[in-house]
Order: sequence, then structure tokens, then C-alpha cells
Amino acid sequence: MKRKARQRGLTLIELLVTVVILSFTVALMSGALGQIAQMLRVSTEHSNGFLGRWNQSRALYDMVANMVIDPTLERPMTGQPEQIDMVTLALPDGPLGVARPARLRLKTATDTDSTDLQLESLASQDGRPAMTLTRFPGRLEFRFIDHLGEEHAQWPPSGVAIARAMPSAVLLKDVDSQLLLVRAAAFEGALSPKNKSIAQAFGVGR
Repeated sequence: MKRKARQRGLTLIELLVTVVILSFTVALMSGALGQIAQMLRVSTEHSNGFLGRWNQSRALYDMVANMVIDPTLERPMTGQPEQIDMVTLALPDGPLGVARPARLRLKTATDTDSTDLQLESLASQDGRPAMTLTRFPGRLEFRFIDHLGEEHAQWPPSGVAIARAMPSAVLLKDVDSQLLLVRAAAFEGALSPKNKSIAQAFGVGR
């Protein structure tokens, strides 16, 4: 008698088991991939938010930290709640290390409840439009800290007998809530045990 040929291939049950296992695997992987995509989206949003806050801070930090005193000017730095006139070594639209006069202006945006920090170069009267450095939410104003840690609405401060040519720090505050958004310290000479102006600008020195 001839032996019956052995059957090769998958039976229907084996095929169904394989399909079920593959379905579970795909379901698990799709859930994991969805979680990874969500994590990447959240991470990107946080990164973009951090970069936005970083740009907002640096737009003021560098120019204030590199302010210099021009001996030809009676007032090398003047400030109002909406405007600052200064001489700085760090304008974003030019070479670093070159002292140039500039004007920082806070302009309320008409379409949204926000404020643009704008830069106007005063070195040349070429009619160039103001450069918008960054945009902050809300209505903002400049405030100025003297070497004693007192806050003023203008610089040089009014009603003060003795004031330095430059403030120890420049603040950006929300007009309505008075919330501090940016604190930029001016450089006031080499650090030494006798020079505590920078520490005082951040409220940690006496």
C-alpha cells in the first residue's frame, strides 16, 4: 500500500492564530507609536516656547549689558516707560563691539493684546523702518533700578539728588499686573568686593 502523502502548509486554525497574534502586535505598536508621537509633539511645543522666551530675554539682555557712556552726550542713557535711548556695543543689526546709539521702543500691537519691542538705529538717518525684535503678550513698560535698588519710572530718575549715568538694571513689566517679565542688568565695572552693584540689581546684594 502506498502511504498517504504528508500535508504541507498552514491549516485554517494556524492561519487564524497567526492573524490574531499579528493584530495584537500591530495594536500594541500603534499605541506605542501614538504615545511617542504625542511625546514628540509636547517636546516640540516646549522647545518652541523656551526658544521664544529665550529670544524675548536676549533681545534686551545683550543691549543693556553692553551699554557704554558716550562722553560727548550730556545724558548717555535716557529712559521712559515706552522708550529707551542708549549707546550700546551689541546692536543685533550690526557688528559687535562698535558703539552705536539706538532707541528701544515699546509699541502696542493693534491687532492683538501684545507689545512689540522695536529697535531704531540712531546712527544714520536713512529712513529705515524700526526693527521688531520680539513680541510680548500684554501691555508692557520699562522700569529702571538705581544702584540702591530703588525702582523708577524714568531715567535719570526725578527727585533724586545723586544718580549714576546708567541704571543698574532695566525691567520689562506688565502694565496691568506689574508682573516682571525681563530683568536686564547693566555692566558697571569690574567685579570686586567693593562693587556689589550687579548683585544689588538682582536683589541679592547689600
